[in-house]
Amino acid sequence: SSHRPSRSSPYPPHIEASHLPKPTTMAVALGGTLFALLGLATCGLVASSASSRAALSAGAGLSLGERPVMKVVRLLQDMQQELTASLEDDKAVHEQLDCWCKTNDREKTAAIEAGEQREVQLKAYLGEAAAKMAELKSKRDATLDEVNRDEAAMEQASTLRMKENKEFHADEANLIEAIKACDQALVVLKEYNPKPGLVQSAAETLRNARVLELGTRLWGARATPYAAVLRSFLLQAKGANSFLAIPGYQSYAPRSGQIYGVLEQMKEDFEKDLADAQGREKKEAEEFAALKAAKQEEIATGRKLQAELDQEIAELKQKHAQAFKELEDTQAQLALDTEF
Repeated sequence: SSHRPSRSSPYPPHIEASHLPKPTTMAVALGGTLFALLGLATCGLVASSASSRAALSAGAGLSLGERPVMKVVRLLQDMQQELTASLEDDKAVHEQLDCWCKTNDREKTAAIEAGEQREVQLKAYLGEAAAKMAELKSKRDATLDEVNRDEAAMEQASTLRMKENKEFHADEANLIEAIKACDQALVVLKEYNPKPGLVQSAAETLRNARVLELGTRLWGARATPYAAVLRSFLLQAKGANSFLAIPGYQSYAPRSGQIYGVLEQMKEDFEKDLADAQGREKKEAEEFAALKAAKQEEIATGRKLQAELDQEIAELKQKHAQAFKELEDTQAQLALDTEF
């Protein structure tokens, strides 16, 4: 009974069953009329039996079925049968319409309730999705900022490390050159009677290696005792004709001159400074390598998290759009169901 009636109905489908006219009223009235007519015809037939017999005797050639009264009786009987069949058909149609209206009313009521419930669910989900999306975007922005700061710190540390390494190599080269110059001068000055040309060459080597300036820069006030002796040696060694004329070298005994002791001490200090500088450079290089590895790992982790957040945001956006479309469809269907 949940389907629409197969017989076409004169009533629109939106008319409720309770409002449908009772199909039996007109049929019963017509049937009553026919029965009355049939009764009158029968009575007339009995009342006129005497005259009928006379007519029969007069017209013996006519059969009873051909008489006009019997024709009316048969016509009325046929009409009664048709009306009875029509009445049964109308009853069936009325029952089907009544069943359809009640069933459809229940279905529409259930559909409206389900639609309203789904509308509430979708609105709640859209609100939650919007809040979650804002949270994810905030987390993604914070992660990106942290990654950018790590990269900036990494770049700054790399720049500083390059600068320190460049300075180290410059100091290392100067110290190595100064140590070689001091060593060459000591080889010449330790001789018993060095040739003036060799002494002048050793002084020139010390001057080119900027031993005096390097010692003053590295040692500061501690270089003052060395500086006076070395400066005097460098100035006067150029014009001396004998090592005896060189200030600070007034003895014939090997290694007894003051300049010799000064150069020996300066060489020892330069070697110590070189070893210290190389040790610091090695330590700083190792620390930078560890810092670089840690920062690179942090940056890689941040980039991975950023990619995951971007993917999660994209998926949530898609779900949000689908839910919003479903909400629009649900509201449109609710409007149709309510209007129906």
